[in-house]
Amino acid sequence: MNFLWDIVLRAVQQGEKEEDMLFRQAEEYSPFFEQSFPCINEQQVGAGTIELNLLYRFAEIFQEILAPAEVMGLKEGEFEAFRAYFTDAALHELLFTDLRHGLSKRDVYIHRILEELQGGVFWKGAAEKFGAVEYQEQGRLAALLLAQMETGSSLGIFRRAVRILHPEAVLYQMKNEPKKLLLYLSDKKTERKEDAMEFVQDLFLPVGFALRIFWQYHFGVIGMEEAMRMDETALY
Repeated sequence: MNFLWDIVLRAVQQGEKEEDMLFRQAEEYSPFFEQSFPCINEQQVGAGTIELNLLYRFAEIFQEILAPAEVMGLKEGEFEAFRAYFTDAALHELLFTDLRHGLSKRDVYIHRILEELQGGVFWKGAAEKFGAVEYQEQGRLAALLLAQMETGSSLGIFRRAVRILHPEAVLYQMKNEPKKLLLYLSDKKTERKEDAMEFVQDLFLPVGFALRIFWQYHFGVIGMEEAMRMDETALY
């Protein structure tokens, strides 16, 4: 975690908002890094002010405005408030470019879909359900939704969506009734996890399929010892 974009992404993952962040030049910093954390391997970003070494990548932009007042022919403290405001505003604009540097056309589409999912564009209540999904998993679901838009819905895409939330999930398809599915999730059911699964089901389960979910306990299967344990078997 060294560059401006990397630091902000980590802060957002921790629940911070970009508009609440104040960027400024650090008083103490290394010439070899953009970040100026006390610990070089810092993994957490504090709320509020984020100090950076702006001369690491942005010297051409900031070297004059960060120069001592006497060098610029100014009185001590003159335009200090303006310097701070300009630096923060300029870095928020630079961040917009920094986050999108090297993005492909597909990445832009995924980012737009992610914004629409977070805004509840697809259906009423979608944003609330989508909010139950972990931040890193939201991007993966947005990418999968783009794939579904390109190829159409399928059981394979639904299975991939479920695996994003629950890597150990097991999906069964009834032999005599192929459109009836049984899903086993080893996690204990919570309201948040249930909301996330409802979102995935609403978005990715193909029309006409029926799904029944078993949380924590697998349903009994005769002949399978692992599925017939006392007090650990769900009734079906």
